[in-house]
Amino acid sequence: MKRAFVLFAVAILYCNFTLAQEPEPDPNLLWTTENSYHRFLVHPNGNILAGKGSTEVELDGNTGEIIREFPYQLIIYDVSPDGKYISALTDQRCVIDYETQEVVARFTNENTFPKFMPDNKTLVYFVIEKIGELKGNLKLRSYNIETKRYLTSSEQISNTTSGAISVSPDGRFVATGGRYFDASDNEYTRLILWDAQTLEPIKILGEFENFNEVRSIKFSPDSRLVGFQVYLDDLYIYKTDDYSLFKHYNSDNILNGVMGFGFIANDFIAVGSDENNVQNFEIINMKDEKSIYKRNDFTGLAEYNMAHNSLIVLRGNIYSFDFEKILSGASMEPEFTNPFKVEYLNNTLSLSNFTFGANQISCSITDINGRVIHTMNLNTSTGDIRIPIKLQSGTYFLHIKDGDKEYVSKFLVTN
Repeated sequence: MKRAFVLFAVAILYCNFTLAQEPEPDPNLLWTTENSYHRFLVHPNGNILAGKGSTEVELDGNTGEIIREFPYQLIIYDVSPDGKYISALTDQRCVIDYETQEVVARFTNENTFPKFMPDNKTLVYFVIEKIGELKGNLKLRSYNIETKRYLTSSEQISNTTSGAISVSPDGRFVATGGRYFDASDNEYTRLILWDAQTLEPIKILGEFENFNEVRSIKFSPDSRLVGFQVYLDDLYIYKTDDYSLFKHYNSDNILNGVMGFGFIANDFIAVGSDENNVQNFEIINMKDEKSIYKRNDFTGLAEYNMAHNSLIVLRGNIYSFDFEKILSGASMEPEFTNPFKVEYLNNTLSLSNFTFGANQISCSITDINGRVIHTMNLNTSTGDIRIPIKLQSGTYFLHIKDGDKEYVSKFLVTN
């Protein structure tokens, strides 16, 4: 089941993105909206639900054109995995029928952001027992739109509040992030993982001195990772199997750090930032920390549109990019020219005009998803190299290791 992703951001971040100058034309760009928006969400059918203030519209995922506008004021928080229902704020937190736009249930006045479970009928949200203006005790609550039944955590996390929540695509976990006060009234930032079935806390994944707003929380598509973007520019990614810290990105290892992020696939993240008129946007393969796409004249907050295999980016206007082209490296400027020529013809891969340093090189062929198709060792002293191999139509990469140097060359197969 395709999982909808919701995108929230802080107003000043949108402001920075909106005021930045227009980017240079990108060969991967599919479309851009005429209007600007403050938030967006990708519906499982591939369309985009976009909002500004208390107005929400639906955009065609193929063109970016407005299909319809919701006839009343609301703010959308989430869409059920089957696409049938919308979690939103009208006069209360409520559930809306996607097709008819009718409110089918109103269930809480809590200041919270309800998210759907994979069963399409249960919503999970945080509730805070207030203790003064800033303090509170944190619990989770669920609501079933069919049975009208509520469930609440039996265990609370004391002196802790939350401003962000996310449910894992497999329905096993809930993650929250917010503020914690110790006995001396010192403030901390807390990142918490919960059991989505029992609504009980599993572990405090991270606790940091001083409170910094947790702007967004997102799980990887396989639910193996959960990321927390913490103001100003920190991104903490944890494993859900052993609760260990997997990655920590900030201005020490990414230009400007991370002010917005999204999982594009299980191992790819898109990160964006804009600080002091210096913009950065890149897609990083977390397996090797290499950027497969990088721009310093553009930035934004990104999500993957599974239905159209596209990358949706918000920077005032909404942009859609062809993710297959990005992944295939069509948009990447090579850091250096490969010292060889690659050609595939008549079920044969040919290497010519090469100037390798070693007499033997190790090679592998991978498809566009990174799956290894074939590995081999080749002798370079025999002149042009011909490798008989039958491949289906598609985009492939030839990886060559020549001593301590590594090269990658893309080639296309058309049968």
